[in-house]
Amino acid sequence: MSNNDSPKPSDSSLRSVRSKWLRRGAELLLFVVLFSALSHWLSRHMLDSGSFAPSLHLPLLQSKPTAAASSDLSSATHQTADLSWPAPQSRTLVYFFAPWCSVCRVSMPGLNLLGSEDLRIVAVALDWESPQEVTDFVSSVGFSGEVLLGDRNTAEQYQVQGYPSYYVMDKNGEILHQDRGLSTPPGLWLRTQL
Repeated sequence: MSNNDSPKPSDSSLRSVRSKWLRRGAELLLFVVLFSALSHWLSRHMLDSGSFAPSLHLPLLQSKPTAAASSDLSSATHQTADLSWPAPQSRTLVYFFAPWCSVCRVSMPGLNLLGSEDLRIVAVALDWESPQEVTDFVSSVGFSGEVLLGDRNTAEQYQVQGYPSYYVMDKNGEILHQDRGLSTPPGLWLRTQL
């Protein structure tokens, strides 16, 4: 059999392949549109992009709390941290979580993959009962970054109504992106780059 004798695909099989690819492309486009709409709907009550983030002065979670640690913050930690503007880094990602949040348990480890000299990553615990509960959660998910202990006032200032919620700010505190819910490390990375 010569090369010219090889079977040629029929027009119907070419149309079938083309139809299959068009259908897959339409499904992908629909997924992107639905995901974008859901993301926009979830973040509708958060601080607006273009507005400026409030500065915070919060207790810093100790990596190894003392035996005296209790729900009383003054005995649990003696260090505080500022989340203020202008910041030394060009971008700041503030990730709000609760130690009982199962979505936070899945998404928070991905924050470890984002660190760079130009990006400060700050996790803020909300809706917790004791610093030990937060320490246990952070340890169990393997997050190695900075963790601050927030309170109801913090949640109100940042309009956090669900977990996880996060904001990306520039060095002057202007909110560039905000979202709530599960986000992958590549998705968060893209938001910190744009």
